[in-house]
Amino acid sequence: MCGIAGIISKSATPALKNQVLAMSQAIRHRGPDGEGFAFFSEQGSLPVYSADTPAAIRSNRSFRYMPETAIDQVAEGYTMAFAHRRLSIIDLSEAGHQPMCDSTEQLWITYNGEIYNYVELREELRQQGHVFLTQTDTEVILAAYRAWGIACLERFNGMFAFVLFDRQRQELFCARDRAGVKPFYYINTKDAFAFASEYKAFIKAGLLPFEVNEAQQFDFIVNANLETGEESLFRNIKELKPAHYIHYRLHTQELSIRRYYDLPSGEIDLSEAELVERVEQALLNAIRLRLRSDVEVGSCLSGGLDSSVIAGMVKALQPETRMQLFTAVFKGESFDESSYAEMVAEHVKGNWQTVSPTADEFFRDISELNYYQDLPVWSSSTYSQHRVMKLAAGHGVKVLLDGQGADELFGGYAHHYLAYWRENRLPARLKLIREAAPTIVNPYQLYFKQGLKDLLNASNDFGAWFREDKKAFGKAEHTPFASDLNTELRKDYAGRLKSFLKCEDRCSMAFGIESRVPFADDVSLVDLAFFIRGNRKIKNGLSKYLLREASRPYIPSAIYKRRDKVGFETPLTDWLRQHQFSILDELKNGSDFIHSRRLEQDFDRLTLQKPGFLLRLFSFSIWKKVFASL
Repeated sequence: MCGIAGIISKSATPALKNQVLAMSQAIRHRGPDGEGFAFFSEQGSLPVYSADTPAAIRSNRSFRYMPETAIDQVAEGYTMAFAHRRLSIIDLSEAGHQPMCDSTEQLWITYNGEIYNYVELREELRQQGHVFLTQTDTEVILAAYRAWGIACLERFNGMFAFVLFDRQRQELFCARDRAGVKPFYYINTKDAFAFASEYKAFIKAGLLPFEVNEAQQFDFIVNANLETGEESLFRNIKELKPAHYIHYRLHTQELSIRRYYDLPSGEIDLSEAELVERVEQALLNAIRLRLRSDVEVGSCLSGGLDSSVIAGMVKALQPETRMQLFTAVFKGESFDESSYAEMVAEHVKGNWQTVSPTADEFFRDISELNYYQDLPVWSSSTYSQHRVMKLAAGHGVKVLLDGQGADELFGGYAHHYLAYWRENRLPARLKLIREAAPTIVNPYQLYFKQGLKDLLNASNDFGAWFREDKKAFGKAEHTPFASDLNTELRKDYAGRLKSFLKCEDRCSMAFGIESRVPFADDVSLVDLAFFIRGNRKIKNGLSKYLLREASRPYIPSAIYKRRDKVGFETPLTDWLRQHQFSILDELKNGSDFIHSRRLEQDFDRLTLQKPGFLLRLFSFSIWKKVFASL
């Protein structure tokens, strides 16, 4: 797990080394264990070190990619440079330094992520005659590309974002994992093609000025959307979408983008018992692979089903290990799940640590949070996750497992019931709605209210709190839910989940932690889940029915029987009320499109009815100030 960056200058420039160094320093938090560079010209390649490169790397001559030249000594004439920030997880030796090349120096790579099945791939490649000098998964990617070309992506099980320079073909091969766990952003201007793990790298290197994309600005504030299009809030910085790759040809400066993976369609014809067994084995294997690490692996623990399943299965796979578990706690709040988390921690005999974020801490840290998140936060739960990661880092844990993705595979949210109900004919539908009563509050009301919204194309309108000339931007989009569960889950996997994974990445990497999400990015588990018909995923009113049954032997009975869905909550309404004056002052002085007097008049009502809207307004204003000052 690391941070990557690079620049391909469309003409030789003496600024190249300063720009790529600035990009790397901007993402230093992603890889605090080391820094490396490689510079390229028509004549050859040059590995380069900086002040952040460990001394053991500078003195090592065992590998062709070890640097002997300091970055301030790089001469002019180079037109391309790669940067890498290292977080040492697999092969902690100097052999894991990047950028890395193969033995011919024809292939170079800068890579962020983990290919969890690298052990199996390495053995397969060895049998084909490939020789390996390290224990890294990075070297496996190079060998896999040499053996299978672009088709190597089909073999990888894990999370990744990498750029590989094929000197013979004179092209870059840039790829991102199927779910979008690891980020990849790029620019393509008249002066340069550049890429990085975070937006801020382009701004801090002076490659682009900070400009807000106004259309995306209102999409965020009104619809709570982020990164839905090719561009997000940063104008002219693009995102390589999950399951896609880029070819960039150096001589022609031609860029092409292709998709290499789609969620499967079809249906497995198995009995319920057979499905439960298949899900159990796929889950165990996904978690087993994600326990591969040369450093300690801990886990986030909310007390809900998903994180409890992970903790329980880890205990079954590693019965002698006392796993470190980390939880955000809000004692006295109706949504607090700490009693369940404590129960699971005792069940697996884990070392349980907790943190209790407060309103004052949130408002104290909001600028820092937005800086590390790269985009304004749209939920205060992001701060809880941020603090959980900070807690883990304070206990020396560099790898954490997390339960993101289970809801999107197995049907865990309230709106999934709407699609599930619609998948069934009317007489059966009414029975299924009634069955959901212990799980869904007022299920009939939810069903008929949503049906009316769909009929009327109704949605929230925030225009009343915008200036007169901006009122038209206040109408939210109405998106009807699908008429079958798997279609809705596909939508969520590509949209909602990717937003959560973006927050997961930034929360963890802010503290140099690798977060692993077995539900989200294990290709075998994901494929299996989407081969299962949607109306088999909810049963007897129970969400995630197959997951519950598959995990039953590994979790406390009280967790198995839980029917409530809490989510990752904070007392946002109270937090907003406690800081009303600072919020209103910030919006009055920092926002150019709100109706500040009306917002002040309606503040109490908004904290109760639309607290997320208030948070997005405030967070957006803070975010603009943070990035305008870089």
